[in-house]
Amino acid sequence: MPKKFIGSMQTGSVYVKTAPRKWTNNEIEWILNMRKDGYSMDDIAISTGRSKISVSLKLKRLGKKHNTYNKSHVDEKYEINKMYANLVKPTNILDLYCGECSFWYNSGLCRKVITNDYNNTFDADYHEKAELLIHRLYYEGKKYDVIDLDPFGSAYECFDLAIKMAKKGLIITFGEFGHRRFRRLDYVGCRYGINNVNDFTLENLISGVQQIARQNKKQLEVVYSKSWHNIARVWFTIKPIKITDQWK
Repeated sequence: MPKKFIGSMQTGSVYVKTAPRKWTNNEIEWILNMRKDGYSMDDIAISTGRSKISVSLKLKRLGKKHNTYNKSHVDEKYEINKMYANLVKPTNILDLYCGECSFWYNSGLCRKVITNDYNNTFDADYHEKAELLIHRLYYEGKKYDVIDLDPFGSAYECFDLAIKMAKKGLIITFGEFGHRRFRRLDYVGCRYGINNVNDFTLENLISGVQQIARQNKKQLEVVYSKSWHNIARVWFTIKPIKITDQWK
């Protein structure tokens, strides 16, 4: 973690053995992004120079606050989901990162919804890592009208197969969009070819996905796109690319 994110030391009390260090807004965003990217508590503690207990307690408190803080953007996301469903009219959806409560399953907007979440305490059809499950479903020859990729971090490793398997539409939440806040380019550099902060835009993330689609002879058209504080979500429709035989 950059040194400039480190907060000042505060006065201790009779209840703690060491003087506490102030949590800065930058440090809070740093640990939230590390958690979204799948880093362990030990990794986050080492990165911030804090104890594992300190990091764990902070993330728990932030989790309660975060749910309330994000309510407005979640509501907006759900409203756009409804508009998108009315446009695309899917009969089946693969909700690959359904979370604690799948919007699609509970909305009644689609006849059949297949749900997955790695957290086995959530009510879902599958409890597998998304990239492993989508490989298995592809091997089994499954197809879906719409595939929704709504991870906490990035779903990049699922893009290619999701494009192959989706017939009408694809929805992607770009959790990696939050890396821009910290000028972090390692992840997007090797995947999207973004090696400059000025090029780290939602448009270029979209362009990267559209390039994968073209390799699969499909065209992704943006229907809706929204970006919030550290995250972005894009709703695509899918059309086949018409290839003209020049020798005919």
